[in-house]
Amino acid sequence: MSTFLMGGTLLVATVSPAILNRLYTSGDDYSRASDIGQAYGAASALLAALALLVVSASLAVQYGQFRYERIQAIHQRTEDLVKLAIENPEYCQCWGSRVSPEHVDERLFYYCSLIIKSWTRAWERGGLTAPEARNFLAQFFDSEVPRLFWQRHGDWHLYRKPRTRAARFMALVNEEYLRAVKVGPPSRPYEPPGFPVNPPWNGFAKSTRLGDKVVRPQRRRESRATE
Repeated sequence: MSTFLMGGTLLVATVSPAILNRLYTSGDDYSRASDIGQAYGAASALLAALALLVVSASLAVQYGQFRYERIQAIHQRTEDLVKLAIENPEYCQCWGSRVSPEHVDERLFYYCSLIIKSWTRAWERGGLTAPEARNFLAQFFDSEVPRLFWQRHGDWHLYRKPRTRAARFMALVNEEYLRAVKVGPPSRPYEPPGFPVNPPWNGFAKSTRLGDKVVRPQRRRESRATE
């Protein structure tokens, strides 16, 4: 749009003298043409300024989009490296000192970091509202591993006035973390390796035993009534 506007402005500025030359011959009064030219000059300057403003705004938007895409590309490469460490635990030591306590698998902390970054990106793009974020974070911090992760790597103990959307989301994370800590211990404690995360359901056998306890006395009462 800005290209067409600039092209139209240059075209009008180029052909307008030829148009005025055809409209006013040598026998005409050029004072009127001078007045028209002066009026046209002011309008042309205004149009040129408007075109320059549109072009500047377009360049600013394009630069912002380019900068965002560049940052996202860097984040994506970092996430790929983190995922590689999750898939290959021996690579975790290449990131430096341990990011988790000795008894907690480092990959769990890496995964918590990916979750926070994913929500932050959704928040920045407007795909996550404040109520939704608070709901997700409340469930997130109801588990011991995310609490340990944010206790070590979050900035919940610092107060910073949020100036960007990402900073505002971090403020939400800190608020929900402190609220969860204030409520009490998480409902899901740390589950060490080998812990049966999804134990086999034995509900049918339990329901059968309960059914026997309920049905048998009823049958006895029925049998006594018939007697």
